[in-house]
Amino acid sequence: MPESLHIEAPSAPLALSLIERLNGFHAEVVPCGDERFQVRVDLDGRSGSDRALLDSLERVERWLESSELDFVEVHLDGRSYRLARRDGKPPLRTPTEVDGLVVRMRTVPLGPGVQVVSAEGDLDLHNTTQLEEALESTDHPRVILDLTEVPFIDSTALWTIVASTKSMRSQGRELLVVAGNPAVARVLSITGLERVFSVHPSLAEAITSALDGDTVARNQA
Repeated sequence: MPESLHIEAPSAPLALSLIERLNGFHAEVVPCGDERFQVRVDLDGRSGSDRALLDSLERVERWLESSELDFVEVHLDGRSYRLARRDGKPPLRTPTEVDGLVVRMRTVPLGPGVQVVSAEGDLDLHNTTQLEEALESTDHPRVILDLTEVPFIDSTALWTIVASTKSMRSQGRELLVVAGNPAVARVLSITGLERVFSVHPSLAEAITSALDGDTVARNQA
């Protein structure tokens, strides 16, 4: 789990405006010299810290869009990435609620080409269509399927993920799966699907892996 998220701010007013955006999180402003500041968001020990990471990144994205900055530096788990503006374009979000399942698609803005599909609730025969639609609607080179808040997953949902994995690979894309709770991790292990998917124990690790993969791909291009 990530201990903290650090965001660089070039002035005190911008740092304070980010703190306001992060209302509900334990965040502080730390002077870094040359009139620059760093906003540090404490995620360590929070209940559902992967979810907190995703929520805080979304708020940072909205803060950047409302500022006059072209980009900011974001530090996660000792690694630094540039978060760039979207030129006023709203982030792509398609929330869907069906039979207790919430599927949200959020663009994680740490580097180009990384997208997150976050599922909450049981994944079974009754809602795999919504999961399939959410995965098919993505268009980034690397997609992270976050199953941290999924307490149960059946064979129908698993094979939907297998089909999406194969489809993305045929397009030169990659699907990473976050098995963030023991129930999902155990199912993937028993079925042997942990050897089929790129499985990660936490959202932070999956984001880092996806961003590192994107860097490698760009360097080889």
